[in-house]
Amino acid sequence: MRKLLERYPVLPVVLLALVCLSPFMALRDVTPANELRYLSIADEALRDGHFFAFYNHGIPYADKPPLYFWLLMFCRLIFGRHCIYVLSLFSFIPAAVITFVMDRWAYSYRKDAPRQERVAMAMLLYSTVYWLGLGFFLRMDMLLAMFIVLALHAWHRDKPWQFALFTFLGLFTKGLVGLLMPLLSVAVYVLSYRKRPSDEPRLRLFRFIGWRFLLLAGGCCAVWFTCAWLEGGSEYLHNLLFHQTVDRTVNAFHHKEPFWFYLIQIWPVMLPWCFLTIPACVASLCRRGESAAPRANAGRLEKLCRCAFFSTIILLSCSSSKLPVYLLPIIPFAVYLLPLYVRRTGWRRWMDWTIVASAALFAMIGLALAVMPLIHDKIPALAPYTFAASPWIALAGFVVLVGGVLTVFSVLKSGRQLLSVRPLAVAVLAFFLALAPLMPQINEYLGYGALCRDIPEDARVYVRGHNRPENMDVYLGRDIVVVGPDDQLPADGVLITKASFRDPALEGRACRIHGESALWLPEGGTE
Repeated sequence: MRKLLERYPVLPVVLLALVCLSPFMALRDVTPANELRYLSIADEALRDGHFFAFYNHGIPYADKPPLYFWLLMFCRLIFGRHCIYVLSLFSFIPAAVITFVMDRWAYSYRKDAPRQERVAMAMLLYSTVYWLGLGFFLRMDMLLAMFIVLALHAWHRDKPWQFALFTFLGLFTKGLVGLLMPLLSVAVYVLSYRKRPSDEPRLRLFRFIGWRFLLLAGGCCAVWFTCAWLEGGSEYLHNLLFHQTVDRTVNAFHHKEPFWFYLIQIWPVMLPWCFLTIPACVASLCRRGESAAPRANAGRLEKLCRCAFFSTIILLSCSSSKLPVYLLPIIPFAVYLLPLYVRRTGWRRWMDWTIVASAALFAMIGLALAVMPLIHDKIPALAPYTFAASPWIALAGFVVLVGGVLTVFSVLKSGRQLLSVRPLAVAVLAFFLALAPLMPQINEYLGYGALCRDIPEDARVYVRGHNRPENMDVYLGRDIVVVGPDDQLPADGVLITKASFRDPALEGRACRIHGESALWLPEGGTE
């Protein structure tokens, strides 16, 4: 065991995250916005025998490549149902792989690197809220981030074939960004050197974006596009290659935001450590103390992390379609740029105060959660959310409060620098463990699972005023009927509306409340 921990010092952090998140992953419901839709698409693909062209209730869905849907379909075949815990592992395992790779990569230049510092950096990564949340969310973003990290790691180790393979897998996971982010990061890195030593193969751009890359990545793309054309036809292929790439980039039909969107969103994405990591990334642009020789391994890696961070933000900002989750692939580079920068310049006093600011902010959040059960009845906005009055909420808040206070004490009294992040990082992980007993109640507001389980078998189901209700077929095993705001309310079957909805046509019908939804039984039905 000792040899294992010496070789993988961040293993306890990954196991701690798995322990804290497992009850949450096993008990939670999926959200209707994307997770439930992905499951419905996978079910439809299995039912219709499609593996390269995907549809959502007959409507072509060329937004995403096949790889992630294949994983969902494979698990459905193995387990006979959608096992949410297993599906969550397709996000958790890539997050763990990235942690191991970034740890060994960032500290490869220091064989005597303190084990405690490596553990602290892994905890800092895992306690970044977007990283932690998307580490169990049913999305392909973490899988994409893993392939991007592996591609740049292969480039840094002078492995052209691996670079081509992982870049293609990034493209095959979530489209164009999986291709452009590694290529742009490498291009910016190479062009940043004014003098290119002839004996430095990593500075030869076309060594990696040459015949090897075109043969492997281009050949795989040709097979993919051909299979998509055979299954979906030319219209689907045009949707895949142009509508979901060029049209979405130039004039997005969803999530259209201004150019500066990510300059604002990067701060909540990197919470609670945004006050430390983002200024460190900006400060790393200063070349003070930087070796002029590109062969210096730590300096080369710091430059590559910096290029990946800034070039990706610019790349994503140039696209019309923007979401905060698109920033996920830059989080590991932003986090592990920190120890590389500190190695070059030394620890700065302002870094202590950024940790204090982060800890104080989360201590206040924890305090608000700890007293929430006491003031729940006095805040009208919280009245519908009955779980907010649970003592488990108070416990979760108290854990975060204690973590924040201990972190502030560690910085001000002990001066332990990077090690000071550990109390708050553990508290953020423990927060999810404390919330796990509340998941059955939270699920009433999170998804449609509890609602659909209460619907009588074989009853005709009508839905009014809900987000993407057609994907309830994942739970019901049959299609539902969407009722528009101007349509007459049906008298037969089960009607699902918002809990606040009232209509004279519903008088006399039994009603069951599930979170923010109301389930109206057929006329003559009983509670």
